[in-house]
Amino acid sequence: MKKYFYNSIIFRLAAPPLFGILIYLLILMFFDSVNMLTENFFSREVLFSIGLTYLFFEGNRLVIVILNKTYPATKDLKLRILIQYLFSILITVLIISSVLYAYFTYIEGFNTIRTELVTFNSIYVFTAVFYNLFFFSLVFLNKKNESKVNKEKALRKNLEIELRAFKNQVNPELLFQSLEVIIGELHRDKKSADGLIDNLSKIYRYTLDNKNDDLVTLKQEIDSLKPIYTLFRAKYGQSFSLDIKIDDGAEELNLIPGTLQLLMEFALSENIITKYLPLDFKISNHKNQLQVCYKLNKRIIEDNPVKERLDFLFRAYVYYSEKSHKMWDKNGMRYFGIPLIEVGEE
Repeated sequence: MKKYFYNSIIFRLAAPPLFGILIYLLILMFFDSVNMLTENFFSREVLFSIGLTYLFFEGNRLVIVILNKTYPATKDLKLRILIQYLFSILITVLIISSVLYAYFTYIEGFNTIRTELVTFNSIYVFTAVFYNLFFFSLVFLNKKNESKVNKEKALRKNLEIELRAFKNQVNPELLFQSLEVIIGELHRDKKSADGLIDNLSKIYRYTLDNKNDDLVTLKQEIDSLKPIYTLFRAKYGQSFSLDIKIDDGAEELNLIPGTLQLLMEFALSENIITKYLPLDFKISNHKNQLQVCYKLNKRIIEDNPVKERLDFLFRAYVYYSEKSHKMWDKNGMRYFGIPLIEVGEE
């Protein structure tokens, strides 16, 4: 805790007058009557009560400052509470008794002030108890908040590590299918196979080039889809199509590298693609949200090897955007809503 309430300038200036006047009212009600309140409100006794309260607060604040340096609450909180209450009560009684004795003896000319000592000390000791109770409530609140902050930092750090691992991953399923397409194309057209090999290299070059980047533009992501589309277009022909409709200016918004590649891999992995069951992969945007959709023609075996990586990608977007991802099915279509992130200039 960098600043406790006792170091607040506003608290140190505002508290003594308010508490001083309150304590004076209690004393007045004890010794006089409420009817005398008006004529005594701006008397010397009020100023004395305010001054005494100021010394009380500063004395207790000094105790806390010294204890924070010599025995901080992080060591043993229970013992710290006990020590602080003992010293606080001791310093309160010492300040109140000495100032009270000097005031009534040398200014008011009283010989006996036993009743006043008991009354004032009782009130201020009672105030000291609540003063320290307030302090420790802030300490407990701060410890609770620190625990939450540390937990969030740990989660954030783990997410950063997982995100770095995600961006460095080479999907073996995609590699296997790509090589299968290239080998098949080698038997048909060697020149076309050379082009597919070049496209495969572009896919993994994009992954390597952006492994240290937190975000990339939507334009870069769309461009990275073209090699994958070309590869699988060679396999599925007219049964696989890509439809992109993006508003002007939206291409400069950002998203996590590999997002569109992964969504396309997921679609290819979970769907049966034939002449009669085509896959039309559509990409559009609505303001700051990217929408991807395609018709569902699910395979009989629904074990999708891309699902785990997709789940992590969705968790990663929580790290970058307050808007969460969406994934839903409607009328035989699967939809994805991905937040587009606007990076402000510092």
